[in-house]
Amino acid sequence: MPKTLDLKKFEEKVDKEGLVWEEKGQFEKAISAYDRLLAEAEALSAANQEESNDKNAMIAYLLMRKAGVLMQTGKPELGEQLMHQALEQAKRSSNSLAIARAQLGIGVLYGSTNRLEEAEKLLKETLLTFRKGTDYDSKQGYGWTLLNLGGLYRKQGKLAQAEQNLLKAIKTLEAIQNWVGVASAYELKAKVNDAKGNIELAREDLRNAISFYEKQGMTEKANCLRKAAKK
Repeated sequence: MPKTLDLKKFEEKVDKEGLVWEEKGQFEKAISAYDRLLAEAEALSAANQEESNDKNAMIAYLLMRKAGVLMQTGKPELGEQLMHQALEQAKRSSNSLAIARAQLGIGVLYGSTNRLEEAEKLLKETLLTFRKGTDYDSKQGYGWTLLNLGGLYRKQGKLAQAEQNLLKAIKTLEAIQNWVGVASAYELKAKVNDAKGNIELAREDLRNAISFYEKQGMTEKANCLRKAAKK
C-alpha cells in the first residue's frame, strides 16, 4: 500500500510556500504560511509507525522554521521555546536528520544569545551526525553547521578557525548549489577578513556574497550588502 505521508514532498512544499517568504524578508507571510502548514501537518492521519514518525518530522521542521523567523524578528524567547519543541518532536520521529536539524537550530540560537560554549559543543556534535550522511539534506546540514561554527568562532575572536570553517562551508554548499548558504558564508568571511585588517579580501568576499544572493533571487539582500559595501 502506498504511503499517504511523504516527508520529502512536504518539506519541499514548506520551502516553496514558507521559506520563499523568509528569503524575501517578508517574515509575517512566512509565519502565516508556517502556521497554516502546521495545522495541515497536525491534521494528517498516520496509518502506521513509519507514517507517525514522518508526521513528527514534518512538525519538527515547521516548528524549527517558525522559530528561526521569530528569532530574526526580535522574539528570541518565543523562538527558543519553539526550537526546543522542534527538538522534542524530532526525537519522537526517530529521524536522525530531523534531530540534527533541530540541534543545529538550537546551536544557532545559543550562539545568537552569547551562550558560546554551549553553542560550540552542540554544533560540533551536530556536525558529526550530518557528516555520516551522503544525501543532499545531510550535505546541506553539514555545510550550514560549518557556516555557523565559522560565525561562532568569529564571535570568539578565533579568526583562523572561523575562516577555515567558512571555506569548508563554501566548498560543501557550492558543490550542492545551495547558493544562499554560499552567499551567507562569504558574507561572514568578509567580516572575518575585515577583523583581520584584510580590507581588499573583505571587499572581494562581499562581492561574492552579493553575486550568490542574486543567483538565489534574493535581490533585496544583495542590494542591502551593496549599499553597506559603499559606506
